[in-house]
Order: sequence, then C-alpha cells, then structure tokens
Amino acid sequence: MVLIGFMGSGKTTVGQLLAAALNCPHIDLDQSIVASTGKSISRIFAEQGEACFRRLESDRLAAALTQEGILSTGGGTPVSLFNRQRLIRSDALVIFLKTSPEGILKRLQGDTDRPLLKNMNRTRFITLFQERESYYHEIADIEIVTDDKTPEKIAREIIEKAASL
Repeated sequence: MVLIGFMGSGKTTVGQLLAAALNCPHIDLDQSIVASTGKSISRIFAEQGEACFRRLESDRLAAALTQEGILSTGGGTPVSLFNRQRLIRSDALVIFLKTSPEGILKRLQGDTDRPLLKNMNRTRFITLFQERESYYHEIADIEIVTDDKTPEKIAREIIEKAASL
C-alpha cells in the first residue's frame, strides 16, 4: 500500500498504524531521504533547493516501490509526472488521505519543519493544495476522508476498504 495526500494529512502516522496492524514494514519516503543523505529535508531545501530534493525523492520512490509493506510518500511526491506514472504502474494499492485545507492548517499550526510552509500565505497554501489534489485524485485507487477521524479509525477504514477490493 502507498499513502498519498497533502502535507499534514496523516500519511506517516496512519502508515505506521497500518504496518503494525498488518504486521509488515513501514517506509516513510521523507525519512528514507534523510537517512540516505544524512541531512534534514529543511537542510536539503536550504542548501540544494527543491529541484534537488525532488530528484532524491524520485530515486527513493523507485527503491521503495520494490519493497514490501506500507509506503508513506511526501505530499509533493505525485506532482512529478514520472512519479505518478511509477505509482500507477506499480502493483501497490494507492490510498489518498483526503483532508480539507482547514483540517490541514489546523494540524500544521506551529509546525516549523516543513520547508514549503515557510513564508506561505493562505492564498498560496490553498493554490498549492488545489494543484496537488488533482494529482492525488488521478492516481488514487481509494480515497479516505480524514477530517475529524482519529488515525486509528482511518487505518481501520483503509483495511476494510482494501479487503473489499
């Protein structure tokens, strides 16, 4: 299974719960990039820029899709056409954790670790959200609305929907 969705939609938390429930490994794409480079995402953005980060992300996605388990992607992973095609062609079930912009803003209040949030006003945030949402819809096999649900409830809903396919 591959979890996609906007930053703050719960991909990592839900991915960890799914992996525990299904007794399989969990791979977080951002954490994989940090482990392979020895640098935080913020530092990669600051020192090498977003384009470099996106290349690293595509490389790590290719490697992660060859492994078993639950993969939590970064919010921008599906923006790349190459990554979307790779996800569509994979055997993995792609699950979109759909969260409203208001829900995302509430969850990310005070978060200082996300490079794309720095200096971003509400209008730019909404624009970015809408751009990315179309990519998520394009590649998702299942959509799960996450607003006002606990991560545990979201994980149970994913397991139920996946079992019915």
